[in-house]
Amino acid sequence: MNMISIARRFLLLPALLAVATLTGCASQMTHQELTPAPVKLARQHPQSVTVTTMPMPSSPLAALITEAELRAALSDAIVSSKAFADVKNAGADYQLSVQVFNLETPSFGIAMTSKVEAGWTLKRADTGAVVWQEAIKTEHTTGGSEAFVGAERAKMSIAGAIKKNISIGLERIGAANL
Repeated sequence: MNMISIARRFLLLPALLAVATLTGCASQMTHQELTPAPVKLARQHPQSVTVTTMPMPSSPLAALITEAELRAALSDAIVSSKAFADVKNAGADYQLSVQVFNLETPSFGIAMTSKVEAGWTLKRADTGAVVWQEAIKTEHTTGGSEAFVGAERAKMSIAGAIKKNISIGLERIGAANL
């Protein structure tokens, strides 16, 4: 082994350690991290709703968000915004299904922008008729000054994009004639 080869290997180790330190591992998100501030709606519906979520596409990032936490975030946002009079586990007037089917986020960088696309479907529970359906795309950027560790910035950017998606979804439901 020559000196140049040894020097390259010696310099590679600190670089790998720096990358590992700056990217780190992110923990699963809680519904509190995914719930937006209350949304001001054009209309608050007097009916009740049941909320269901579908599994996310398999990816390493999908493991950060469980169906239960996303469902809880949606339910909390509906209650705080009064989009519906009540959120029930069963026997509601409407069924809201939300599925995140596209989630993009960079694996490294100073500013991280995540993009989320979710399908929203609202049905009448008694007839199963679809009263509103839309795919909503949102994105959120988390800057380098908001978190030092890259994995935390990625997590924050995903949460921000999901919060925006929920807010827009509830605004659209609030504008719907049910």
